Amino acid sequence: MEVIRAGKEWKERIISFANEVFGSDVSDGGFAALIPDVYGAWGECDGNHLLVLEEGRIQALLLTEPISFLCGQKRLDGIGVGTVSVSAEARGRGYMQLLLKTVREWMEEEGFAFAVLAGQRQRYAYWGYEPTGVKVCAEISPGNVKHALGAAGPGTGAKEALELVPMEESGPDTQKAWELFNALPIHTLRKRENFTVHLRVGRSRPFVIRSGGEFKGYLSAVFHKGKVVVSELEVTDEAIFPAVLELFFRTQAPKGFEILLPLYRRERLDLIERISDGFHIRTDHSYYIADLEKVLAFSMEVKRRTCGLGDGKWAFSTQEGTYRCEVKNGSIRVSREETSREKGMQADGMPTDGGEAVFTRDYGEMIRILFGPAAALWQEVPAPAGWLPFPLYLSEVDAV
Repeated sequence: MEVIRAGKEWKERIISFANEVFGSDVSDGGFAALIPDVYGAWGECDGNHLLVLEEGRIQALLLTEPISFLCGQKRLDGIGVGTVSVSAEARGRGYMQLLLKTVREWMEEEGFAFAVLAGQRQRYAYWGYEPTGVKVCAEISPGNVKHALGAAGPGTGAKEALELVPMEESGPDTQKAWELFNALPIHTLRKRENFTVHLRVGRSRPFVIRSGGEFKGYLSAVFHKGKVVVSELEVTDEAIFPAVLELFFRTQAPKGFEILLPLYRRERLDLIERISDGFHIRTDHSYYIADLEKVLAFSMEVKRRTCGLGDGKWAFSTQEGTYRCEVKNGSIRVSREETSREKGMQADGMPTDGGEAVFTRDYGEMIRILFGPAAALWQEVPAPAGWLPFPLYLSEVDAV
């Protein structure tokens, strides 16, 4: 048995193995259709898979695809973990545990701050993956469109002039869509040359929004088993957002649809709250935070830019150390120090700060409090008002 990082010569064997393991769960087209920018014609599969081999045959594998968040001049590098596969004959041999351990060691060597995956919680909890981050899932029903959306606000009168057309893999509108995405205050790093292909992840269908032949935005939506979910929608003018929702309903989803949003899209959440039958707030994905200091500093900057972040100080502690966060005149500082008895500890083992107890939780629980909906459940969290939760949101088309 050996573990290797596969080169591009393994691509067809990787796809064949994953399709066989997942079977009907990936339906028509297999992984080449499910994650086209990795397994389709665009993807080379060169160095982004870990394989467990027995006598040259793949027995287990997983994908480690780089993901970078950008906010102004700041960048946060991590990885998406996906295509987690073990052959039927090799189950119970600990190969997936071995691969997840290898991923953590590789992350530390390369300096990646986080890893993100989707999967059953307890299966990955041992390796530090916690369900966290926040996404808002709102239902837009036919009744909402008929009785509320038409009167939602400015821009709805433009509905007749708007049209949705499938996004092409190249061309002026595709270029403008990529530029619009990159103009967002927080976004991921995506390649211009395969932007459309990227928007097809998870069998999503990308559309360009036009008015009088002029580019007005784009969206990407999944149509699966009678359910329609808009995972990404960007427009050049927020005033037409209600009109785009109505247009999408009329032309693509007459039975209604769901739209996903991060908490920091305040102007859209205000509209959704006024017109939708209801919405629910849920965790985003499962994250392993390898460098909490770095992730905290980045997410605090995202919150400052998108929602505002008031001045204040807060210290909290986990078994990984004591973290100190400060915002002063818009400047953010985050530091970490080892928790030790020399620094001062209470009799119950909780660290102290100048004689006062520091808010202390298990590392995994603290991750959920900092970035997830759990913050609302902990009334005693002494963070400055309005700080929590810190933003952590990954579009469905970026998830692997």
